[in-house]
Amino acid sequence: MAAAAAGEDDGILMHAAEASDLNADAVVAAVDELWRRRIVREFRDGYDFSHDLLRETAYAGISPPRRWLLHRRIAQGLELLHTGNTDGVAVQLAEQYERAGRPERAVAYYQRAADVAAGRFAHAEEIRLHEKALSIIAAMPAGRDRDCRELVVLEAMAAPLNTRYGYSSPALQQALERTIALAESLGRTDSRVTGLAALAGALWVQGRTADSHRTATRALDLADPESELAGQAHFIAGCSAFSLGMPAGGLRHFELAAKLASGAVWLSFGTRPDVHGKAFASHAHWLLGHQDEALAACREAITLARAIDHPYSQALALAYASITHQIRRDLPELRNMVDELRRLCDRYDFAYYREWALILDGWSREGASGADLVRRGIANLKSEGAFARMPYWLSLLADLSARESRPGAARATLDAALAAGRAHHDMWWLPELMRMRAAYDDEQAGTRLLSAAQMASEHGSVAVLRRCERDLSARGVHHPAPGVPPTV
Repeated sequence: MAAAAAGEDDGILMHAAEASDLNADAVVAAVDELWRRRIVREFRDGYDFSHDLLRETAYAGISPPRRWLLHRRIAQGLELLHTGNTDGVAVQLAEQYERAGRPERAVAYYQRAADVAAGRFAHAEEIRLHEKALSIIAAMPAGRDRDCRELVVLEAMAAPLNTRYGYSSPALQQALERTIALAESLGRTDSRVTGLAALAGALWVQGRTADSHRTATRALDLADPESELAGQAHFIAGCSAFSLGMPAGGLRHFELAAKLASGAVWLSFGTRPDVHGKAFASHAHWLLGHQDEALAACREAITLARAIDHPYSQALALAYASITHQIRRDLPELRNMVDELRRLCDRYDFAYYREWALILDGWSREGASGADLVRRGIANLKSEGAFARMPYWLSLLADLSARESRPGAARATLDAALAAGRAHHDMWWLPELMRMRAAYDDEQAGTRLLSAAQMASEHGSVAVLRRCERDLSARGVHHPAPGVPPTV
């Protein structure tokens, strides 16, 4: 007798009667005899075999057709016992219907069980249940119905894959690419656009900035310009535009994303464009010299994330705010953000933003312990294949080396950061890196600073340009308007 039925003893015995075609008295007598012979034992609120071998032997003695019938009756009995509230036994129902040869019912209950796991932020369990559903769907006859079922599960699976393993995970990319292929074959433009937008986000985090921008542009071309779908695509286009050294263009995309996709619209990988867009816009505002707007965007993103009571959204809003406070050199605010971010990531086992918290926490500390945290966070991001913002992260490590009076290490780290930026087309921080690197030059410092200022000017990065001009002034070099030779 299985212990799969949860509930009180009389409910379980009724459940056994339903499955066996025996009346309640006969079931009680049979269970009593099995209990007296120590073949079964009490287990929680039910009964189970006293040894796994007994269970396996009993199960093997039942013919396959009889097994299907019994599993179907067990499932039907569970549904009867939990009428109107099957969430607590959705996994058991899925397993019973799977063994009963009812794949459609099994998939439906696995999906419901995954939704229940999502409500508990049990990301690993949610992924496992989606994978169970996909394994059943894979065995169904090929055709449109099977493809539609697979598409639904894959779309639901993207968010927990991202939360658990990060935007750059191969598993997430594989799921998104399959989603796009299915959506195209089924003629589902909405699913294709959301899939392309999410894939562009994954490529961006992997450091494939140019590929991300092309993919986001494909999504924008497919979407109705005034639709919520376009809002999702605008958000991702803003990410790549920003990284390519176009903060004003990125900001326009973020603002359109917030306008078109406001409300309860979610990106496939589990974030809302209005929250994520506002959070990211703070960095664009800072580069453009909009200091007050940068702080306001941080606050709005955090307030909105708290209002929807979504921990992952809160984590990303705090993470972006932490960067904003770091580049502003506001250490108290940075500490407040990072402390809360680390608690959230530890509590819910969030990937990716956990590494941001490590690096930014390390930068805010003094001594070797801070540098160790930064190195660990950077190493974790690299092992996850997450190379977006790597030039920025390396600049924080270089800054720590400079504070520790280790100029050789700082110079080498900045050189690595510049190389990473060029390799990944991650251009937004390159002018600042060049400015920092000039501190370790002798005769070439002025030339490097002028190049940094020129690039910052081309990007429209007013905040970095001001830093360059300050350093040039300290060296007696005037940064002219474009096309005018410098004076020393």
